[in-house]
Amino acid sequence: MQLSWNAEQTQLRELYQNFGKKISERTKACYSHHEFDHQSWQELADEGIWRLAVPEAYGGEGKTWWEFSAAVEGLATTIGDLGFLLSMIAHIGCIRVLNLHGTEEQKQRYLPALMSGAIGATAITEPSGGSDVARITTSAHLENGRYILNGHKAHITNAPVADIIVMVGRIPELGRQDITLFILERTFEGMSFAEAEHMLGNHTSPTGDIFLQDVKIDELSILGQAGNGLNILYNMISLDRVLYGLVGAAFMEPILDESMKFSFERHAFKTQIANHQYVQSKLTDIKMAIESSRWVSYAALDKLIRNDDEASLMCSLAKYVGTENLFQVLQHAMQLKAHSGYMMGEIAQMFCDVTGTRIAGGTSDIQRVNMFNQMKRQYEMRWAACNSELVPQ
Repeated sequence: MQLSWNAEQTQLRELYQNFGKKISERTKACYSHHEFDHQSWQELADEGIWRLAVPEAYGGEGKTWWEFSAAVEGLATTIGDLGFLLSMIAHIGCIRVLNLHGTEEQKQRYLPALMSGAIGATAITEPSGGSDVARITTSAHLENGRYILNGHKAHITNAPVADIIVMVGRIPELGRQDITLFILERTFEGMSFAEAEHMLGNHTSPTGDIFLQDVKIDELSILGQAGNGLNILYNMISLDRVLYGLVGAAFMEPILDESMKFSFERHAFKTQIANHQYVQSKLTDIKMAIESSRWVSYAALDKLIRNDDEASLMCSLAKYVGTENLFQVLQHAMQLKAHSGYMMGEIAQMFCDVTGTRIAGGTSDIQRVNMFNQMKRQYEMRWAACNSELVPQ
């Protein structure tokens, strides 16, 4: 596992740290109008962030997910807009799944667009099932050599602005293993999109429903092997979960800087509040939250890249630790500033935003379920291996 960024990764982190500073005022304006920041999104694509982990054969730079993560980490320290970062996480999953499971034709068709400014979305959730993939009802049936797709996806990040959507559905005629991934384009006949939801926070990350009515698709729209969608999906969302942890750690850095500054400028009981033990406790809690989130995320990314048996468990752990820590840190920041922190402003806005990270991408409770299931699987494998040694040959 990497213990620090190398020279190239450090340079990328700094490059996108400066990029975040450049667009932060624009994202603030978009937030107040509940708008997706199309201009900054295009500038980000032009800067080349989406090309970093894509092979050169498809127009990418052929680097690793470490380089991409360094760039995202840099951006997250300065942009000040969590919603924009969440839209980025939703987008990169489409690029990763195409890299790993797309056909040559799919890669040639979709990767250039996704790297050049088109917006991607991953559609899993449905009104009746939330994160329960077993309850998915979106399905396709074969008719005259083409699949006809029907369904309803709910609360999908980027849906109101997405150009390309990776969608989870079923092909019931396959039998018991029928979960399949479909890659769809916004312009397909029969697809429609609801207006962006009015959420408590993350106003620059448009979220909404997708409706499919007799959408005609062919083999090009099936991503990976039909019926193997569940395995592909778990690998796809694992990177998302790592990035939640990584973004959370980086997003906390300026919060710590501002909290430290405030604690030395603010006086109470004839001294700087930094001299009070209860304030020191909150400040050290923030620092511990940053480092624990960061290093768990690095460990998870390392296992994911190496396809380690514990990758899924660690990715859920990264998401859980990163988002729960982020939520706690904003509570500390708000309490440090007391009434001024509770007033509508930067701290209150961020508090509303980070609350959503505990829900988006699989709730914190769902991350615990996944961790336990992985732990149980490993325990059962060890138990079976130990007992097999006791069986006479």
